[in-house]
Amino acid sequence: MAQAITKEISEQLKSQIGEGKFSDQKYARIAYRLSHSPETLMFDLDDFTPGVVVWPESVEDVQKILQIANEYEIPIDPVGGRTSSADSEGIKGSIAMDFARMNKIIELNEKTMRFTAEAGARVSDCLDYVAKKGYMILEYPTMNKTSMLGSRAAIHGYNKYENRWGSSGMHIKGLEVVLPTGDVLQLGRGTSYPTKSVIGYNLMDLFIGSRGTLGVITKVTERIIKTPPAYHYGIMAFNNYKDGIEAYIDLRNAGAHIGPIWRAKSYNRWLLKQAVGGMMGVQWPDDVEQLTDYHILGEEDVVEATEKHAIDILKAHNGFWRDDLPDSTFVGRMHETMEKYMGMAALGSDRNKDGGLGERIVPYDANIPDGNLVEFYGEALVHWHRMEDPKVYPNLSKRMRVLSPGAPVPTDEGHTKNWALGLASYTPKWNEEARQEYYDWFRKYAEICWKYGGSVTATHGYVPRAIEIEILKKELGDNYYNLMQQIKDVIDPKHIMNPKTKFRF
Repeated sequence: MAQAITKEISEQLKSQIGEGKFSDQKYARIAYRLSHSPETLMFDLDDFTPGVVVWPESVEDVQKILQIANEYEIPIDPVGGRTSSADSEGIKGSIAMDFARMNKIIELNEKTMRFTAEAGARVSDCLDYVAKKGYMILEYPTMNKTSMLGSRAAIHGYNKYENRWGSSGMHIKGLEVVLPTGDVLQLGRGTSYPTKSVIGYNLMDLFIGSRGTLGVITKVTERIIKTPPAYHYGIMAFNNYKDGIEAYIDLRNAGAHIGPIWRAKSYNRWLLKQAVGGMMGVQWPDDVEQLTDYHILGEEDVVEATEKHAIDILKAHNGFWRDDLPDSTFVGRMHETMEKYMGMAALGSDRNKDGGLGERIVPYDANIPDGNLVEFYGEALVHWHRMEDPKVYPNLSKRMRVLSPGAPVPTDEGHTKNWALGLASYTPKWNEEARQEYYDWFRKYAEICWKYGGSVTATHGYVPRAIEIEILKKELGDNYYNLMQQIKDVIDPKHIMNPKTKFRF
C-alpha cells in the first residue's frame, strides 16, 4: 500500500540528493499533472498532482530516490518532455522525477557510429550537436524541442523519417536503466556497425516502450548516420481522401524499387481547416479533401530520380497543386505552430489556465495495415464525427471536439498509425454522464480499429484509465496481459514504477 510522503520522507530525500533538487511547493507540483489526453479534464486536477518533484543530476541521485521510494512504497513518475504521450499525466502523491538536469551529451563515436547522451538531453540539442560534426541521429520527433532522449526510448516513439529508418527502438544500441531497487543495468546489442543479431533474451527491448513501468532510463546510446547531402520536399492535393491515402501508401512502398522516401504523410481537410485556419489564418479550399506530402533525402542523383517517381505516383492518383492553395511550406509552419499548442512549454503561454494547459490534444494510434487503411478511414471518419453530435452523445459533444479525423503516418512493418486528435475544452466541467459516453465512444472506436487489424494499445495509444485493463485484455488476450503482469511483479514487486500505466492493482 502506497504511503503518503511525510515530512520525514521529504527530509530524507533532501538529505540524500540535496535541497536544490527537491520541491514540495504547489507551484512546482501542478506543472507535472497534465498530459495530451482528456483524462485530467474528466476528473479533478488535484487527482493528478504529485506529492513532490525531484530533479536528479546523476545516476547516483536516481538510485537514492528509487531506494527511498521503494522502501516506503511511494509511486515514481518518471518525467520527460510530456509532449506526445497521452499517459504522461501526473500521479497523486507520487514522486515526479524530472530528468531535465540530466542532459549531458556524453560521446559521439565516429568509429562505431554511436551517439550517447543522458536521458534528459533534449532531442533538438542532440540533433544540433551531431549536425555540427556532419552527422544526424535518426531520433527525430516532431516535438524535438521538448522531447527528451530517455523518454523517446520509454515510449518507443515514431520518428519524422520513420518510413525509411523505423521507430525509436530500431536506433537504440544501448540503455542504462536503474531498477526500483536502485540496481543499475547496462543493456545493449553489439558494439560494431552494423550490428548483427544476438541469440538470447532481448532484455533491452523489454524496457523500450515500457513507459517507466519497470525502471528508469538514465542513458541512451543510438546509432548515427552521415548527413545526406541533398533534400527535397513535395506535396500534392486530392479531391477525395481515398486518392490521397492510396498515393501515400504507394509512396511508402516505393522504396523497394527506387531511392527510399524518408517520410510520407497524408492530412485530411478536417484537420487542415481547423489547424491551419484556426492557428495560422490560412484559408483552405472546400474541394480539397486530402493532402499527401513526402521528404526525400540522399545523394543528389538519387534524390532527383526519386522525386520524379514520387511525382508520377501522386499524379497517378489524381494529385494536383493550384495557385489558390497556400505556399507548400505551410505544413512545416503548421507543425511549428502545433508545437506551441501541443507542447507542455505552452504552460508558460497565454494558454495557461488554472496552473496548466487549458486544452488537450489526444492521439489515438491505430496501427492499421496499409491494405485496410482506406476502408478504416471511411468508417472511422463517421465515428469521429459522432463525438460532436449531440443526438448521439448529448453530454460528450459539449466537452469534446475532434481536431483531426486522422493523419496516417508511417511505422514498422508496413503498418500505419492513424491519429485522431481529440481536442478537449476545459469548460464545461465533465460529469459522470459525459465520462460514460466517452467510454462508450472509445469502446466503439476500438472495435473499428480491431475490425481492420489495428491496435489502440500500441506506441502512443491512449486508453482511458477506467477501461484500460478491459481494452488491453480484449486486444491482447488474458494470457498476454497476465504475462506482462508477472514480469512487472518480478522487476517491480512493490509496484512503485509509474503504476498509473497498464496495471491497476
